[in-house]
Amino acid sequence: MPETHIVSYDIRHPKRLRRVAKTCQDFGCRRQLSVFLCRISPVDLIRLKDRLNEIIDRKNDQILFIRLCQSCGDGIESLGQPTLRHDVTDVCLVI
Repeated sequence: MPETHIVSYDIRHPKRLRRVAKTCQDFGCRRQLSVFLCRISPVDLIRLKDRLNEIIDRKNDQILFIRLCQSCGDGIESLGQPTLRHDVTDVCLVI
């Protein structure tokens, strides 16, 4: 059963930053510059973490994984530019 996660990152080096963003795009949808909403299975979450772990410098970079429950996802709001409403039927395929 897919779960919804917010993946947010702070990457110090531009080359690693681009690689992390590209990897996150394989698993989710960009919501802000360094924030992705990922609706993925537990197995794909492990795959995402493994791929990101190979890219980052563990002493200087940080990636956060925040699991959202259904009601938390429904409560996402934005100020300024609108964001797409969280949809539990969204599925991102990873090939």
